Amino acid sequence: MKIAFEIIKTTKRTDESIDYKTIVFKLVLEKIIDLDSSRDLGALFEALVDGGAVKILLDMTGLEYIDSMGIGTVISSAKLVRKKRGDVVMIGVTPDLDKIFRVVNLHRVIKMFDTEDEALNFFRYV
Repeated sequence: MKIAFEIIKTTKRTDESIDYKTIVFKLVLEKIIDLDSSRDLGALFEALVDGGAVKILLDMTGLEYIDSMGIGTVISSAKLVRKKRGDVVMIGVTPDLDKIFRVVNLHRVIKMFDTEDEALNFFRYV
């Protein structure tokens, strides 16, 4: 599994401390999330949340396949973030993945947006 990582600042920092409510962590998922790679993804989520992340954006544009273990990891990770009063959202869900996500009702658990701007606008209220 290959993941590109980006930090998006939604406001300018005015002091030396980090306000995690103003930072969105963007994970660009690529290729495949299966049994093996979902463990790595889960560990990454835990590290982010333990470090203070409360806003995580999953870019699924490059994701070609996700199995049930991967979907379970995404759901578990969203629950973990929500315990910290944050949220996880997705963008770039391909039509093939959307069909799978709708069958398992993932769209009811995790919000999906068409664009990054829409997702960032949502995070302003989280």
